[in-house]
Amino acid sequence: MIDEWKQRMRAEWDLRARQDAEYFIYTRDTSGDVDDFAKSGEANYNQLVRPYLPMLLSGREASVCNVVEIGCGIGRMTEFFARDFASVAALDVAPAMIEGARNRLSHLSNVAFHVGTGADLQPVPTASADLVFSYIVFQHIPSRAVIESYFSEAARVLRDGGTFKFQVNGDQSEAYLAHERDTWLGETFSVAEVTHMLAESGFTVIAMEGAGTQYFLIAACKGVFRGGGYVLPGDAALLEGFGAPVDSSWSPLMSPARVRLTGEGSRLYAGIYFWPGASETVLTLAGYRFEVSCPGDHYFEFAGSAGEVEIQMDPVPARPPAFRIIGLRV
Repeated sequence: MIDEWKQRMRAEWDLRARQDAEYFIYTRDTSGDVDDFAKSGEANYNQLVRPYLPMLLSGREASVCNVVEIGCGIGRMTEFFARDFASVAALDVAPAMIEGARNRLSHLSNVAFHVGTGADLQPVPTASADLVFSYIVFQHIPSRAVIESYFSEAARVLRDGGTFKFQVNGDQSEAYLAHERDTWLGETFSVAEVTHMLAESGFTVIAMEGAGTQYFLIAACKGVFRGGGYVLPGDAALLEGFGAPVDSSWSPLMSPARVRLTGEGSRLYAGIYFWPGASETVLTLAGYRFEVSCPGDHYFEFAGSAGEVEIQMDPVPARPPAFRIIGLRV
């Protein structure tokens, strides 16, 4: 059955790539910015990878690390991995996707593109990677056995202590669970199912977010997680000045706001997203002043001791920015 799904995935995604690769990789609003495909790759890299690198790489610099990307398409995010990492092995099941990626990113000398089999990570050598990454790929795979195979292969190519960060569809609604799987609306997973599958391949879960939604993101370590001095966001708590969280992660930030740290001598690592149209503001975090002059994602790391940390903005943006604790470094 795995071979049947592999063949179907290759045929149907190759056809999609030849019809309109950008559309099927990133279902854009055709009335939007003509450059939004390239911009979306950088935005997703900045949201999902860059701020987490100290934790994902256990404190090592990305410039000396190797990454494997599962389902690279035509390189929407690949070029941004190439900017930071020593080398990138980028795989896709569709030959037309790889052809497009090679043409689009021919100037990058540290990327190796491979047409994958659809269930493993050949020809990537065993224990050669520091990070394996996949985003909006597994949600299209209709076979649980194929996804389990990718988990096992991620463990094979990672060094001990390496990290696997990926996204699956976590939609557990009756409607989604009942529909027939295909190569667009693929398998879905609960927290328990993902945790079990990872454990079977020798992974330890580091963090999860978005459980129960289409964008269920998981980070897991091969073996024991050491984290480069980073601990999980659960060691900090939002006390006041925050709205209801969106997708269990980002919370509207009011001013003033307070956060409680539980680690003595820790440094809080946080992300704040300022909406388009936001005016310039001065952000004060635990007495540290940061001038914010443009919208978008901003990342801050600042010292704090066990106890409360205050956050203030002056002036306060008309639309509250979105705040998220990424981790603590101790």
